[in-house]
Amino acid sequence: MSSLKCLSILIPAYNEEENIKRVIRQALEDAKRLTNDFEIVIVDDGSSDNTGKIADLIARKDKYVRIIHHKTNQGLGQALQTGVKECKNDFIIYIEGDGQSLLKDQGKLFEKINESEIVLGYRHSRKDYTLFRKILSYGYLLLLRILFNLTFRDVNWSAAFQRKIFDSIEVKSSTPFFLAETVIKSLRYGFRVCEAPTLYHPRIAGHTSLGNVRTAYHMFIEMIKFRFGLD
Repeated sequence: MSSLKCLSILIPAYNEEENIKRVIRQALEDAKRLTNDFEIVIVDDGSSDNTGKIADLIARKDKYVRIIHHKTNQGLGQALQTGVKECKNDFIIYIEGDGQSLLKDQGKLFEKINESEIVLGYRHSRKDYTLFRKILSYGYLLLLRILFNLTFRDVNWSAAFQRKIFDSIEVKSSTPFFLAETVIKSLRYGFRVCEAPTLYHPRIAGHTSLGNVRTAYHMFIEMIKFRFGLD
């Protein structure tokens, strides 16, 4: 993995008590191979289980870890908004709190982050996805292509950002559309966006809160409002 001078590792989490300790420990181990100047920012998005308590215990003992709590569940986009505002370093990497995208697998993103303001990670396979979730995922990519002419292979996965883009654009989405909105607005502003391969790990424990009709509906509404200037 390429070295970086400074790095903020952003990990949103919602009801991930079975995964969050392992994810944070793995991120700490991987980050120390990259740089001595890093932070891990956990956003507990109103979890109703022990996710927040577990993360708090780690943060009390480790200076590299900070945790922000939402009192209620506000959605992935809002968790990312909160996290981005809290991140202090010039480079931000977003990985998931379920352990499916590990920091050690983001080397290709780090290799390109000095050349592009955003590097989108993409997966070669999603082995544990149900047929329904695959339809939602690939249908989403098709809509992004139709509505916004985005042709990236994956817009809802790990991503690396130069911190400065968030000083220039305002992202409003509270759903996973946050990432696509960030890309669209960054391109309009003249920032560079590229892609890099990464690995996908099947979920070991717990259940996703994203691959459902309710989340898909709210994402679709945000997309339409954004597309036609109604947000």
